[in-house]
Amino acid sequence: MKNIFRNWWSQSLLLLVAVGMLASCNKELPEPTPIQPPPATGTQTISQILAANPNYSFLVAAIARAGSSLSFNPADATAKYTMFAPDNNAFIASGIPSIAVINGMPVASVAALVNYHVMPGLLLKAADFKTDFPNMYMQSALVLSSAPPLAYRMSIFPRKHSTGNWVNNLPITSADVMASNGVMHGVPFLLSPPTQVIAQILAGNANFTYLMAAIARGDAGPPPGGQALLPLLSNGAANFTLFAPTNQAFNNLFAALGLPQDISTINALPTQQVWGIVAFHLLLNKRAFFRNFPDGQSTFPSLIGVPQQYKVSLAAGTLEVRGPANLIPPAPGTPYYAKATAMDAHAVNGVVHTIDAVLLPQ
Repeated sequence: MKNIFRNWWSQSLLLLVAVGMLASCNKELPEPTPIQPPPATGTQTISQILAANPNYSFLVAAIARAGSSLSFNPADATAKYTMFAPDNNAFIASGIPSIAVINGMPVASVAALVNYHVMPGLLLKAADFKTDFPNMYMQSALVLSSAPPLAYRMSIFPRKHSTGNWVNNLPITSADVMASNGVMHGVPFLLSPPTQVIAQILAGNANFTYLMAAIARGDAGPPPGGQALLPLLSNGAANFTLFAPTNQAFNNLFAALGLPQDISTINALPTQQVWGIVAFHLLLNKRAFFRNFPDGQSTFPSLIGVPQQYKVSLAAGTLEVRGPANLIPPAPGTPYYAKATAMDAHAVNGVVHTIDAVLLPQ
């Protein structure tokens, strides 16, 4: 988490790629549940509160650096905003150590960063956070595409959990600082706006070459009515959770089946079978960060309707998932879970959890 913005500038082209995918997509976006904003009770605007507190000098500098490129105005007394407000320590913990660094960043990058911390037209207090799985689907002030027919802002995901309130995968450290034009909630790190879609994350990671080969194999002959997987994972307006098995996870499966431990084995398997296995790793219209999962055991349906089974320990920080056929022979088989070895890779169109075994639906 410490250096999440070190490669921010070099990733700007990837964000443009994602925006291009959004512009080419004609899928209807899910509408967030309307929330009637209650009247604000503070006597100062968000801008005034930030300016009066030296712990927010980095954020004040970022707002000034962004200037007219911001899509909201924290000094507007007639507006309503919910801001997830990082203090100076949050900037430092995220790899931005000084105001000088902020002032040396491109204006567009700073504006995108600040805009992603704000939900415009909304006053969302801590009591308004919902507990529904996986999270609330809201839109930030970060505009990705304003061109019709697809106007789109980067999504942001608040949620109430047994461990407190969260936004994306970050805890709320202080809640309900009321302003005359909204409410502020403290966060311990900067919220990092994603710059890639899931397909780009997979293609750029050498641990997922088998998974990319499986996606290509499945797309060569999906079952009747089955959508091609790569376009789904490239769709910037979609919303997925992907459990991504590593190359070693595939080789472990091949070894258990007595097949060659090689990427070429994927192309020897039936296309519809491979499509079904890959699709089973997806939750459709659900972006579930680790802290969104219920503590303990639960089940939720995959893209193909077959439920995935979860075993989660929030205290231990562990996430495990299995399919109905994840069994160790002989019959009756012993169930086994795939363990998440890396979690919460945030994409424009979802979140990726790396797992150490392939999930089997049947």
